[in-house]
Amino acid sequence: MTQQPKITSVTLNWKGKDVLLRCIQSLKEQTMPLYEIIVVDNASGDGSIDEVRAAYPDVVIVENGANWGAPKGRNSGLRRALEKPIDFIFTLDNDLFAAPDCVEKLIAGFGDSEKIATVGAFIYADNDENKLLSAGAVIDYTQNVSRQLKVSGDLDQLNRLSYCGTGHMMTRASLYREIGLLDERYIGYGFEDTDFGMRTKKAGYEIVSYGRARVWHKAHSNIGYYSFKKKYLESRNAMVFMKRYGHLGTWSKYLFFAVGGLLAAFVIQAPKGNIAGVYGKALGLFDGLMGNTKRANALLASSK
Repeated sequence: MTQQPKITSVTLNWKGKDVLLRCIQSLKEQTMPLYEIIVVDNASGDGSIDEVRAAYPDVVIVENGANWGAPKGRNSGLRRALEKPIDFIFTLDNDLFAAPDCVEKLIAGFGDSEKIATVGAFIYADNDENKLLSAGAVIDYTQNVSRQLKVSGDLDQLNRLSYCGTGHMMTRASLYREIGLLDERYIGYGFEDTDFGMRTKKAGYEIVSYGRARVWHKAHSNIGYYSFKKKYLESRNAMVFMKRYGHLGTWSKYLFFAVGGLLAAFVIQAPKGNIAGVYGKALGLFDGLMGNTKRANALLASSK
């Protein structure tokens, strides 16, 4: 690229008072400056947005009237970003923070290829900067539909992915304009990024991760590690994805792992007191299969 591209970041926030400022500061410190920094707030009510206004008055804040979840919430920020003549959008979750050269390296990952539409960063653990959590995702239709890729060796090598998590990806603005935003049929969170990857591939583009672009994840969740809400929304959205993209072979594989996973979850999680999460997992699969949305919307609206 002969001139520096215009890049806008979009960060989705919900009750992220303990992590949000760190995330924004990492965006402020990028060696390749951002055109705009946008923070979307899903009606957090925890004072996190007041802190952003005080510390970073130039940050664009989009306030949603309720907790819209990840797909719908992030879309409101993407729409705001696309109002301007930008080249790329960097979506970074509030519980991640980026290395100072992350944006620069992500842009370098595109190279001269017009076919690469998205470049994802490698995610490392906050408490161990060398512990790789994920180098991207590959769909294999096991119980979680996909698996996280973990690679070692040449960090300059591009890793081809099925999709990139929306929490740490650089995407051409033109892709959103061509194939649309995130699918809001995925309620809450989960599988909107998997779906976006499928649509990107269908349009003829490539998705890669680049090991020189690094972000770190600080464990942060207001939804619980194995809560009813978390497991319900995940499994419900997995079923929505399967209904859209599955065929006989992939359905057979997925159901084999999903049923087995339920039995394993009961054996492992029940003694830990997480039986509600196991029930949520089973109920989410049923509601997703039947096309029920009422329970998912109610869970999303709840403050817990």
